[in-house]
Amino acid sequence: MAVYVIGSMNIDMFFDVEHFVRPKETLMPIHTEVLPGGKGLNQACACAKGKAKTWMAGKTGPDGQLLLDTLHTAGVNTSFVQVEKNSLSGRAIIQRDQMAENCILLDPGANHTFEKEDFERVLEHVGPKDIVLIQNEISNLEELTQLLKKKDCFVVFNPAPVTKDIPADLSFVSCLVVNEVEVEELLKKTGVPEFLCKEWLKKYPESSIVLTLSSAGSMYADKERILFMPAFKVDVKDTTGAGDTYTGFFCAMLDQEYTVEEALRYASAASAIAVTMPGAASSIPELDAVKEKIAQNPDICPIRQN
Repeated sequence: MAVYVIGSMNIDMFFDVEHFVRPKETLMPIHTEVLPGGKGLNQACACAKGKAKTWMAGKTGPDGQLLLDTLHTAGVNTSFVQVEKNSLSGRAIIQRDQMAENCILLDPGANHTFEKEDFERVLEHVGPKDIVLIQNEISNLEELTQLLKKKDCFVVFNPAPVTKDIPADLSFVSCLVVNEVEVEELLKKTGVPEFLCKEWLKKYPESSIVLTLSSAGSMYADKERILFMPAFKVDVKDTTGAGDTYTGFFCAMLDQEYTVEEALRYASAASAIAVTMPGAASSIPELDAVKEKIAQNPDICPIRQN
């Protein structure tokens, strides 16, 4: 069993600001730093730190050594990472305000050089007990999804960002991991979390959904049950990468045959720790720290909603 992450790898440029830059305004940042990121890389690092056997399939430019080093340090196998000599690595320009919120400008770079052959090379190694984790920050997502429809494996899809490139038919998805804004855009409906989960299952009854609710917690639903996972209380410093940490740890626990309830607890605890530190990949905690957080809060666990 293993997790194969097919996704983006970015160099994140952080700018701490008093407020987000307004039109016609020039603003001097309070602090700047350069860190590894990209939803694919972040989630792969989280999977590996959750002790799942993890492969990363991604692309960088010649400037991407920081990204490769980060993956190696986290314990991710980079056999499927390719260096595109004629492209720069993806870059994210991230503003963080004093309320710990962020806004992001993203240049995909090498992430948008994926072709069908790249996906085929990875998927031929994927077995029926493996997890394939994908997002929406790479090119030719439609080609990838068509291949996944023919593949016998567990597919976790984090459709971020929600764009016109996301296929209309998501029947290939075993588990959808989304926030409220994303699922509302996918469903073209609004409502409370439980309603949104049920609407997803009406459309794809053989699938499941994890709905992250920021500081309110998260929710899981399949055709048999709905579970609400309360959030762990922490002092928030930076929310960048919290969702990726959650997704990666959730997949890591499932891959190691933890129950859904256990996977939700580990994912929630890991993302809670992540928001207490700056950065995306750099804020992902080790498994021991997550276990300690859970042990310190034994009463925080999934609650059945029906």
